[in-house]
Amino acid sequence: MEALLPARPKTAGVLLLHGIAEIPMMRVDLPVQVHVANPDMFFPAARVAAWEKAATRADAAVQLFTYPGVGHFFIDEAPSDHDEASAALAWARTLSFLARLRA
Repeated sequence: MEALLPARPKTAGVLLLHGIAEIPMMRVDLPVQVHVANPDMFFPAARVAAWEKAATRADAAVQLFTYPGVGHFFIDEAPSDHDEASAALAWARTLSFLARLRA
């Protein structure tokens, strides 16, 4: 995604599931929604907090949702990390985010 985004200036929004990514083109008008476990073995809380701080400093429109006590792949149904309640909440938030992008 890091390589693709700069070539897509008309990107309506960015949805990140299970972690964060470096977004080289943080635009003020670029909505970004993130869903990540807390704690997460791949994306430690300090790294996520630093990413959020940098995004906020760049005036990006970021929504960061953390899900305490779940595994990294909490949204995916197959892995043992799956958490039904957190997955349902993440999907509801995702659908709301996507609906706002279409509006």
